[in-house]
Amino acid sequence: MNQILVTNEENGAKSREIRPIIIFFCVVCIIFALILIGEGAYYLYKNKGKNQNYPKPEMSYEENGSSLNLRINGEKGINKVTYSWNGGSENVYEANGKRNVDFDIEMPQGENKLAVKVTDVEGNETKYDNVSVSFTATEDTTKPVITIENANGKLVVTAMDETELDYFSYQWEGSDVVKVNPEEDKKLIKQEINVEQGTKRISLVATDKSGNQAKLSKKIIGSNGPEISASLADGNFVVKVKDELGITKIEYTHNEEVSTVNNLPEGAKEFEFKVPLKEGANYLKVNAYENGIMTEYKCKKTK
Repeated sequence: MNQILVTNEENGAKSREIRPIIIFFCVVCIIFALILIGEGAYYLYKNKGKNQNYPKPEMSYEENGSSLNLRINGEKGINKVTYSWNGGSENVYEANGKRNVDFDIEMPQGENKLAVKVTDVEGNETKYDNVSVSFTATEDTTKPVITIENANGKLVVTAMDETELDYFSYQWEGSDVVKVNPEEDKKLIKQEINVEQGTKRISLVATDKSGNQAKLSKKIIGSNGPEISASLADGNFVVKVKDELGITKIEYTHNEEVSTVNNLPEGAKEFEFKVPLKEGANYLKVNAYENGIMTEYKCKKTK
């Protein structure tokens, strides 16, 4: 019996020695668990509102002389594009929620590394690092020149370069790109473009043989120009002009006498005026304008 009591005391002493070790181990486990919970909470906070499985945008680029054309397409709207050359200072292009972004940036001389970061409207970031591009300056660094004018319901576009044009292209909003190459005169391309009714944007690009590129984008209001009609009444030509977008100018030639209508109200959509007939043959030509679009009308009457 005494032997048994001694054994129990020894076991009790061993239990008292092990208990602090167990408590220490439990405390360590609790601290470790708290650290893991804290890191998890910080990660969730840091990435709050960000979808880690979001559809990433696609980036492509094209070198044009000293410029690099960046094109970024994404399923989600793009908030901004941040880029830097060779680890230098960052530049920001504001995309304002567009899904398709297309803009030019100037390249430094020599071999370059481009870093691009795309941020969508939900704050998700996609990075493209170490994009390799190079640029070596040539003697020809002058970009072509593009001019555009309206004539009889058509656009007349002229692309000019001081050395030699490679091509000219145009694209109506929602349509395919049309490419035009120079013919005999390598420094000049002149192209007539039909304009449809309504309002659309057209993008024009002219590229020379050295890769220099000029771009122009304009919103065009399609119109066939003013409508003109003429009748006879009480020994006069009675001329009527109509245009839904507004008449800006009217001029007419009666036989060989040229005149301009001076009492045309600003923004007038309809206007009527009279031209007295002369004895014998009367030749009348009327030119009515809607800004740069001109409509011509001719008639002959004998008094």
